[in-house]
Order: sequence, then C-alpha cells, then structure tokens
Amino acid sequence: MDDQGEQARVGSAAQGLDADRARLIGSIYDVVLRPESFDDFMEDWSAYVDRAARQLGEPRVTEGQAAVTLDDPLIEVHFRRAMALFERMGRGEAEDGDTTGSTPVLLRLRRGGSVQVLAAQALDYFGATPSWCSIREALDPDSALRLDGFLAAFERAPASGRFVVLSLAEGAQGPDGNLPGGGLVSVTTARDPSGDGFVADMRALAIGWGPALPAILAESFRLTPRETDLVRELTLGGDLQTIAGRSGRSMNTLKAQLKSVFAKTRTGSQMELMRLVAVLVLHGPGNEGQSDAGQQSPLETRVDLGDGRVMPVHLFGPEDGLPVIFLHGMLEGLGVTRRLGPGLAATGIRLIAPVRPNFGPAPADPRIREAPEQVARDVCGVLKALGIERALLMGHMAGAVYAYAAAARMGSRALGIVNVAGCVPVRSVEQFAAMTARQRAVAYTARFAPAFLPAILRAGIAQIDSADADRFMTSLYTPGSPDRAMIEDRDVGAAIIDGYRFTVAQGLQAFRTDAWHVTRDWSALVAQSSCPVLLIHGSRDSVITPDSVRAFAAQSARFSLVEDPEQGQLVFYARPESVLGRAARFARAQLAAGP
Repeated sequence: MDDQGEQARVGSAAQGLDADRARLIGSIYDVVLRPESFDDFMEDWSAYVDRAARQLGEPRVTEGQAAVTLDDPLIEVHFRRAMALFERMGRGEAEDGDTTGSTPVLLRLRRGGSVQVLAAQALDYFGATPSWCSIREALDPDSALRLDGFLAAFERAPASGRFVVLSLAEGAQGPDGNLPGGGLVSVTTARDPSGDGFVADMRALAIGWGPALPAILAESFRLTPRETDLVRELTLGGDLQTIAGRSGRSMNTLKAQLKSVFAKTRTGSQMELMRLVAVLVLHGPGNEGQSDAGQQSPLETRVDLGDGRVMPVHLFGPEDGLPVIFLHGMLEGLGVTRRLGPGLAATGIRLIAPVRPNFGPAPADPRIREAPEQVARDVCGVLKALGIERALLMGHMAGAVYAYAAAARMGSRALGIVNVAGCVPVRSVEQFAAMTARQRAVAYTARFAPAFLPAILRAGIAQIDSADADRFMTSLYTPGSPDRAMIEDRDVGAAIIDGYRFTVAQGLQAFRTDAWHVTRDWSALVAQSSCPVLLIHGSRDSVITPDSVRAFAAQSARFSLVEDPEQGQLVFYARPESVLGRAARFARAQLAAGP
C-alpha cells in the first residue's frame, strides 16, 4: 500500500469496520482488472467475513430455523458492480494447456507487420521496445525465414487457425535462460478480438504434457522412463544445470541421458527436440492414447435422459467389472480418475462417472435446490441405459451429497455408499470455524452471504482461467500439510487444475449449486435411504474435520468409518489402490449378503 493509502487506513482506524470496508472495496475492483490479485482479494474478504460472522453471534445453520445472513448494502453494491464488470469483460482465453493457445499472448501482429505489445513478458524475449526487427533478431535464422513466409501467406489470405513453432536464437532466451518450452514460441492466427479482420498472436510455447506423451516417446523412440522425465523437464524451460538443481541428478548423468535422447529421436539440439515434442502433442492421440497407468483411456458414452438432455458418462476399468457409480466433487471434478487405472484393474471395478449438470460438457441446469434429486434421477437413467441392475455408489468430496440422494431413489438397487473425503451435513457454526481461512471464507459466504457469492466465484474463475491457476490451488492447502505435498506432485497438480477448469467450463453455476448444498444441513437426504455406508477419510483433512465425520458416523449403525491418519482431503489421490480395495471388499460383502 502507498504512503497516502496507509495514512488513510490509519486515520480511519477508529471507524472500525469502515477502514476494512474501504480496503475491501479497493480489492474488489483490483481483482476485476488483475486476476493475479485474487489471493489478496480473498485475504481481505476472509478477514471481513470472519469479523462479520462473529458479529452475528451464533448464526443458525440447521434447516427449518429462520435464516441469518450478513447484511452490508454498501459492500453488496460494489460486489454487484464488480460482477457486472466481469460479465462485460467475458471469460477471455482460458489457460487450458493446449499448445496452440494456452499461454498469454506476448504480442499481437496485425496485418502489415505492426506490433502491439500485450504483455510485459514480451520484453524478456524481444527487448525493451519490441519491433519487427527485434523480433526477427531474437529468432534463429531458420525461424526468422519461416516467420517471414508464414506472415506473407497470412497477408495474402488471412484466416484463423494457422500455426507455426519458432525457435529463439542462442542468447535470446530471457534474463535467466528459463523460458518455457525450451526457448520456443508459437504464432497462431485468429480473428481480431477488438474488431474486424485477423491477427497473429505470438506466445511462449507451453507444451501440454498429457498422459499419452510418455507412452508415445517410449513406444516410438524407446526412451527410458528417466529419459522421458528429462524431456519433460526440458519442456519446462532451462538448461541441464537448472534441471540438475530441480531433480537432484548429477550433470554427468543428465548429459549422458540427453545425448541418448538426441540419438534416439534423431535430433541435434534442445530446440529440435522441443519442436518434435510439440508436434507429438499437436498431432498425437491425446486422450485417446494410453493413460499414465498403462490402461486404455476412459471410454465416453452419452445417455439420453429422455427429457431433451444428454448426459456424458465416462467409463473406466474392466468392462465386466463390479459397477461403481462415481459422483465427482465440486472443485476438482474427475481429476482423481487419472490415478485409478492400476487400482481398477486390480480390484475388478468398473467405474461409471456421469458428468453432473453444469460441469464440463454436461447440459446446463439453473435449478439449485432440486439438484440432488435431479442427479439421482439421472443416475437411475444411466443404470437403465447401461443395463445395470445393482451398483455401488461412490461420492468424492461434495459428491457425497448426491450419493445419498441417488441411494434414496435407487432403493435396494444400491449396494451401498462409499464416500471418500466426503462432506457431512453442517449443523453447527464450529464446522465452519475449523476450516482453513480460504475454505472458511467461501463457506461463510455461501451460507450466510449468498448475495456476495457470484462475484467471489467469478473472481476465482478469472484466476483459474489465467496463468495463475496453480496459485488458486496452492492457496487451498496449508504449507507442510499432506495435501500440499500431494499437489506438489506435478501429475496430481495438473489433474486438479484440469478439474477446476472442468468445473468452471460453463461459468459459476456448478460451483454455486454445490456450495449451496454442502454448507447446509442435508441430514434429510441421509435419512431417505437405508443402505450401509462406508466413510473413508483422511484424519488431517482441513476442510471436513475428523471430529465432524466421527460425530456423523456415530449417529447410526449403518455407518462405518475408516480413517487414514497420514492423509488429508486428497486421500483418494494419495491412496487410490487402498481406497478402491476397500470399496470393492465393501461392495462384494453386500452382494454376498443378498438383496
């Protein structure tokens, strides 16, 4: 904060919340303009909503009692204005991991060669005043000629979708030599977002390392796992010395491995190798290839629900396996399914994962309160379409709510419920207070300040859409916790971020719907079914505390609880085989017991 702002803050300190409200108002508009300021905004909002919740005394959380809500008309006005600005600005381009357009635009070339700088990072690549000459000088000679030809063709016949990968010259790779993609940039033609005609956008090439790529490199070029890992490190940018520091491997080992990689791939430099990898990403099988577990990637079918909606359904594991309906969570969607391949094969589980309304490519549905019952009807429609008589229900995180609703509708067709890191009905304010600050702020907002929720969710979506999606993720997990350790695994972190984008693909409705339910007492849904329930929970879960899960499980003899003392909310990511094994044994015990 500048001196003037600090003086204003100190001068108004005697006004109590007024100083905090003024700071929060500034944060609201800052996050609209700069998605990267989302963490600062949430820190201010968290402090504000914590104080406001305490002023409410003991807010009622049990359904059937009069609702208690936070009321601050001034702040609400600014939140509504921020939401209007978000809607006016639109989503822009999501950072979706695609090599052709996932990273921010460095600069935009218009027809005729004029340069419009769009990002400060362009200075690292092309100097203090990027121009056509400095761009060409920053490229190696071959790439400079190819850019000339590319733009000449673009000038003659402008169109969208043309794409070229170019190499930076040696010594023109930024101040630290650690530019992503090994010093490659891409140029993509697109319609001009600010008017008619077409433009050519130049980006740092971020190579999307999908689960199919290691198998392609191993099968096509006989790369060893260590060599494949080195190639992946190179796509992140930097030289061997940087990679040695990141990986802990010696320089001699890395040099030998790189020499072997060059020989096997018939490339002669890091630039050529990165261009080869980019081509494999662009033209490889992608999600239709092999998963990182060596299993075939999931099949996708679409089920006509008979009311004009068609539900996407992902199918994992052996075709003749034990049917398990997987009801995904609110934030990370189907992310955990990337880690389940070996466990599904070992346990003989056929995982059937419907995509719930408002997520990913599923049909939109504006209804909020009716969502669990609607999903329950949809699950029964999926079972009928696939010819499945009885199935186990598995809820992951917020999916627990929908597992109980589906069990109620399925009746005896439900073998039981397994909820992994699942939420429990919120019956006391202490359940909110025990959460980490970021989770608590969103939960308080959803429960006691719903009018503020859309703008907060929209600000979060802006960060997820940006290059700072990893910051959205890391802010949810406390440093030193087992969950923070899990997301530092690149594969896990990438799966979770992809899940975030799956959740917000259609906007904020999916999150808004689930947030409404998981912050309330939904005990009535639990009471509507009678099947046995297995709860699998990490004892170090910082969102749904072990005490609240134990109290919930103690309510009925139909519940059994298994705790993992070393894990937190991401227990399914950490222990996929163990979780699936317990679920399989639980389901088969119910089958043996009969209807």
